[in-house]
Amino acid sequence: MAVFFNLFMAETTQIALLDKGVEAWNAWRIENPDVRPDLSEADLTGRNLGGIDLHNTNLRSVFLTVAELEGANLDGADLSEANLTGTDLTSASLQNTVLTGADLSYATLTFAQMSGANLEGARLVETILYSARMRGVDLSRAYLRETIFAGADLSMAKFEGAILINPTLDGATLPIDMPRPSFG
Repeated sequence: MAVFFNLFMAETTQIALLDKGVEAWNAWRIENPDVRPDLSEADLTGRNLGGIDLHNTNLRSVFLTVAELEGANLDGADLSEANLTGTDLTSASLQNTVLTGADLSYATLTFAQMSGANLEGARLVETILYSARMRGVDLSRAYLRETIFAGADLSMAKFEGAILINPTLDGATLPIDMPRPSFG
């Protein structure tokens, strides 16, 4: 019981800190480099978190719908099963980030740094990945409908079992073994 209470208090305290704003959160991260924040299952819908440092944060099953995360650092974060529908992740860093089963539909990831990210089983419907750096990304079993990869670097990306419907691939660097998309 004490362990659950301590975990609950830590999560509540972290949400309260997040409520103070990005500047306060980032200062706390610098002062506490050994703490791995846990915001799993939090509802952060519509928040303006541009420039926030969420690297190595547990964000499993978080709700970040229509949130502003422009320029955010999400390197190494766990966003498994997260809902990022309509979120602005322009110029965000998501290197080695776990996004398995996440919903990134209608999200904007223009110029995002996503090398090594795991998007296995993710949903990307009308997601904008214009000029995103996605070297070595795992998109196995992902559902990609009308996803915009124009200018993106997808070299060494994995697409095993992925469903690609009407993608925009103009100017993208594609892996040799990319599956044929369907256009219909």
